[in-house]
Amino acid sequence: MRLKVVGWISALCVLLTLQGCGPSVSYVYSPPPDVAGKYCINSCSSQKSQCKTMAQMQSQSQRAVHDAQLTAYNYCRQNGDKKQRKLCSYPSPSYHYGGFGDTCGEDYQTCYQNCGGTIRRVVHEN
Repeated sequence: MRLKVVGWISALCVLLTLQGCGPSVSYVYSPPPDVAGKYCINSCSSQKSQCKTMAQMQSQSQRAVHDAQLTAYNYCRQNGDKKQRKLCSYPSPSYHYGGFGDTCGEDYQTCYQNCGGTIRRVVHEN
């Protein structure tokens, strides 16, 4: 049994090490030449900032709901009689660590290009 655990841990370590060996990607942004396009891009930046703020608020709200449900569950388990403790429902795993705002960057890139800017994807081999 102990040998199996060591084997799984070793395999996981190798997998995590190899994950860092792949190519990395960066983006080169070229703004549009005209003033109107540059103002448009400023609007994209504001939208991206708003998107990230909303995502952070959504994440905090989701965390607060999860914490409240967990508190209610713990109270039920500690203060209920034996019959009621069986009815205590554990909070659903609806809280997502991260994930909120994942599209903010993609939305920004689309907006940037719609304003006349260009984005070049550069792959760096490690």
